[in-house]
Amino acid sequence: MFYNILKSIAQNKSLIRALMNFFLKKYKIYGQVLDIGGGVNPSYLNFLQKGEDVNIKNFDSKNMAIDFEKDKLPVSDESIDCVLMFNILEHIYNHNFLAQEVFRVMKKTGLVIGFVPFLVNYHPDPRDYFRYTGEALQKIFDQAGFKEIKVKEVGGGPFKVNFNNLIFAFPRIIRLVIFPFYYLADRILIKLKPEVRKRYPLGYMFTAQK
Repeated sequence: MFYNILKSIAQNKSLIRALMNFFLKKYKIYGQVLDIGGGVNPSYLNFLQKGEDVNIKNFDSKNMAIDFEKDKLPVSDESIDCVLMFNILEHIYNHNFLAQEVFRVMKKTGLVIGFVPFLVNYHPDPRDYFRYTGEALQKIFDQAGFKEIKVKEVGGGPFKVNFNNLIFAFPRIIRLVIFPFYYLADRILIKLKPEVRKRYPLGYMFTAQK
């Protein structure tokens, strides 16, 4: 993991994005895929495994007339195999409505894969409303009707959080030099106090199924 993260930092990625991309490699998308809020050709699609039959539709309020807080998703009931929700929920005030719409359009064998930030800076796009805990994500998708909901913290300890929030204050070469020290300090702290991993997440990866 260390060298993958270092490579991403060299490519001007934040630590949270590097970690998210690293964990995405374990997930596979297939069939009719709906990507909500990802924009045009988002880079995270390069890290997901893909079946041969993948057909990705992108819905983004920046390039189409849709309000995810009140507009129905323009697809039929139970017609989508996979829904992607990366870094979108924190920008949606009426998130329960969107979760219910995702449930409506998904097939019974469908899969939601998503990510939300937690201990990160304010980032309006165009608004930034929430930071979700793992418990909140469980409740949101449970109330929408999903049965199999899995949430995993992404990050480590307070040193990784500190590095992520300071990273863009330094030139890229400085980030590469100082990251190993933050990484090592975090590893030592987690070894001594394993519980800090759950207390200092940079974000949460989640999946949900009907």
